[in-house]
Amino acid sequence: MGRLAFPPALLAALALLAPRPAAAQPAPLQGLDDYVTTAMEAWNVPGLALAVIADGEVVHARGYGVRDVRTGAPVDEHTLFAVGSTSKAFTSAALGLLVDEGRVSWDDRVIDHIPWFAMYDAYATRELTVRDLLTHRSGLARGDAVWSRWPHDRHEIIRRIRFLEPTRSFRGAWQYQNLMFLTAGEVVRAASGQTWDDFVDDRIFTPLGMDRSVTSVTELDRLDNVATPHVHVADVATPVAHKNIDNVGPAGSIYSSVSQMARWVSLHLTGGVHAGERLFSDSVMAEMHRPQMLIQADAPENSLHPRDAPMNFNAYGLAWWVLDYRGRKVVDHGGGIDGMRAHVAFMPEEGLGMVALSNARPNNLIVALMYRVFDHHLSGEEGGGGVFSGPGDAMADWSALMLAEYRESSAAQADARNRRAADRAVATEPSRPLTEYAGTFGHQYYGAIDITHADGALSFSFGGKTTGRLEHWHYDVFRAIPDNPANGEMFFTFTVGPAGVVGVLEVEGLGTFGRS
Repeated sequence: MGRLAFPPALLAALALLAPRPAAAQPAPLQGLDDYVTTAMEAWNVPGLALAVIADGEVVHARGYGVRDVRTGAPVDEHTLFAVGSTSKAFTSAALGLLVDEGRVSWDDRVIDHIPWFAMYDAYATRELTVRDLLTHRSGLARGDAVWSRWPHDRHEIIRRIRFLEPTRSFRGAWQYQNLMFLTAGEVVRAASGQTWDDFVDDRIFTPLGMDRSVTSVTELDRLDNVATPHVHVADVATPVAHKNIDNVGPAGSIYSSVSQMARWVSLHLTGGVHAGERLFSDSVMAEMHRPQMLIQADAPENSLHPRDAPMNFNAYGLAWWVLDYRGRKVVDHGGGIDGMRAHVAFMPEEGLGMVALSNARPNNLIVALMYRVFDHHLSGEEGGGGVFSGPGDAMADWSALMLAEYRESSAAQADARNRRAADRAVATEPSRPLTEYAGTFGHQYYGAIDITHADGALSFSFGGKTTGRLEHWHYDVFRAIPDNPANGEMFFTFTVGPAGVVGVLEVEGLGTFGRS
């Protein structure tokens, strides 16, 4: 990966990457600022904020780098970032409040709160519980394009779940699933009479004083000090638009800062008490942090944690990963939305927590910082390489270890792209005139894709939300190049029927769309 490519006019802003000397770091965290800034450059991350909570106090909260490479405006502890899937824990907590009030039970059937809800399988429809929604054991793979690529609203997305075929048996395996958390948000609405957004704001943000935290990207226009998301285009950190994911909000739409998220972490470290007031019962807090579902070793999301991290168990609670590190229980969760990454974690036995938010994706630096903070706390010493096996060992360079893993993965992806390019039959032409590929192609679960022809070229639209152009690859295969680089390329394969009519569109990773 290359170094950050700032416009010349913003070179002076790089000085902001240096730690601000106003507040000295506590002894256990000495050297952390230098580690963060060096690692940010290695990972090509423009801006990052980090908070550390220990023994009921925020002992570290500061920003590094810039909110936007075009302006050079600095990140501080109050800068707002998308917290992505760490929002899921707020959905679980919202249901926990309703459990405390007797309006919901963790083992209530979903259809008892949402009678119109249905799964592909009738047994799963009848038996799916609130606990199942929060533990990724529905048997469904992600199917995320239905909300990320198409503009369906929440109700319509939940209605379409009935068309998503399971890939594993019900409760048979852990498979990360955002749609179940969207459904959990609908349970909140059905049981409380408030939308998920209003309930989280009234019952969680307000008591915790999280007055700059919001559940929708549409709220950002009225707020200042907001980080801009960035993606890497040819190794250059490139700003992209904030992604509106309100249609799956309970799974990941919250924006917050490390200073405000530190209050959220403190709430979990104190067992549900904030400023002397109990907001959650001990039993609800314990249930959220208790292992509920074993995560199998081959789960793709295991890349969230480094391969070399010593770990004896890896499970999922109610919207939290639950694992161990150096003999201590760790409760954590990551989040990623286009151009943003977040990580929230705590060690209950040590009274230690952290929040890291960044404005670049992909990057796993924020996970590496969790391990670095834990190591600072548990060892209190600098130096050395290698992986911890005991409290006396020198600290591992988790950023370097995870960056090596990331580069290995990126190289494998590049090799796959190169093999595909080598197999391309460059001398071929489409079998039909381009005008005949235009039309609407539909899928029962995802929706419609419109292919249009103008000025001798083809373009595509997923209901107006995801748009781009089609570039001929070979034969009747086209590369779909999105207008937003954060969306990633896809391949479209058209099939011409016996009558010579283009009738079927196969979208890589999504399936078959029939011509309307």
